[in-house]
Amino acid sequence: MSLPEGRVHIVGIGGAGMSAIAKLLVASGHEVSGTDLRWGAAVQALADLDVDVAIGHHPEKVVGAGLVVASSAVPDYDEELTEARNRGLPVWRRPELLAAITGGVPTIGATGTHGKTTTTAMLVTALRRMGEDPSFIVGGDLVDLGTNGHYGTDDLLVLEADEAFRTFESLDLAGLVVTNVEHEHVDHFGDAAELEASFSGVASAVAGPVVVCADDPGSRRVGEAVGATTYGFDPSADWVITDHVIRDGHTDFTLTGGPGSVRVNLGQPGRHIALNASGAIALLVDLGRDLGETAEAIAGYRGVGRRWDHKGTVSGVILIDDYAHHPTEVAAVLDAASGSTPGRIWAVFQPHLYSRTERFSTEFGAALARADVAVVTDVFGAREAPVPGVTGELVADAVRAAGGTVHYVPHRYDVANFIEPLLESGDLVLSLGAGDITLLHGELAPLLGARP
Repeated sequence: MSLPEGRVHIVGIGGAGMSAIAKLLVASGHEVSGTDLRWGAAVQALADLDVDVAIGHHPEKVVGAGLVVASSAVPDYDEELTEARNRGLPVWRRPELLAAITGGVPTIGATGTHGKTTTTAMLVTALRRMGEDPSFIVGGDLVDLGTNGHYGTDDLLVLEADEAFRTFESLDLAGLVVTNVEHEHVDHFGDAAELEASFSGVASAVAGPVVVCADDPGSRRVGEAVGATTYGFDPSADWVITDHVIRDGHTDFTLTGGPGSVRVNLGQPGRHIALNASGAIALLVDLGRDLGETAEAIAGYRGVGRRWDHKGTVSGVILIDDYAHHPTEVAAVLDAASGSTPGRIWAVFQPHLYSRTERFSTEFGAALARADVAVVTDVFGAREAPVPGVTGELVADAVRAAGGTVHYVPHRYDVANFIEPLLESGDLVLSLGAGDITLLHGELAPLLGARP
């Protein structure tokens, strides 16, 4: 990869995307330092690799760096970026760094409004189980590997091509799966047409095969524009899913395409899981891998952190954590949860971003109404300032309007104490959202464990 000489200092190094890149840089011989606003598992993993990580704002850390890179979420006025510019140091954003990385190695990956992390992780799993050793950058830790980034020995990079902040427009790609294209990231794309045009531009620039989901209208339109291979339950697709069965937390289906048919078995439930695996298989076969070997290899997929992440079963209550933070994702995960337990499905949802909550509150309500009981907290604002009148109560009201049962618990840290007395053996508690709702199960499990 062609980078300026010297140490790479990363501002916002603990994020899912930046921490994976940092691991890749360290393993490829670069000296790396970084800062983040809080300590967490990702920062600890980097510290274990002898990365010099500091918490908070530390302008002095840029002194002596050859390159300063900022996460896309870091504002331009950040103290470290300002210091770097004053010293005449090159300052890049994450897309520029990814452009340099992907320009130096053949890169394949997955993109889409939902499913790109899972699909990218499935590509990694399949390749590794077929004896290959690609480098990879994924937006979550692969459960079986315990990491989101790796520098491999093969001349291949598998990358999650993220549309947020238009990052994927900077990538140099040799193969791509497009899982779906729905209006999302309303803070970066003016409307659905602008978002779709961005996806089409990325797909048209791919140097190798592009495969798209035929079941999703947006991705189908993108595929038609570039002559892509299609996959899905739609019988007109190039790769068709049939005989789909979900039982005992597993997904089985038959996938039929150019080379023939194969039975695919996966250890996670959900129609969306079948779609993601089919996209990954279709791309790898288009890239020359054997169909049977690929299907057998992808069966070894064990999941990725915060995607149907089983946190344990305590006093008969099943605890699952999932990153779903868009209405379609929430609906898909709740559909997968249906039939997973004889008890009730509790969906504990933390809305993420005020702009998203305002735009999709009605759709969130309809999705959450699929649960037996929904619990909604206030909004996790992340990088956004509060918007008057936009709270989690908008979503809770929408659940009621859709006929669902819901409790509004504004403060996330009150949820565990609120729901524990209401839970019964056989119930499944599903935490949903991109914020700190992931902490729920660590707070709930001790309360359940203390039951007589």
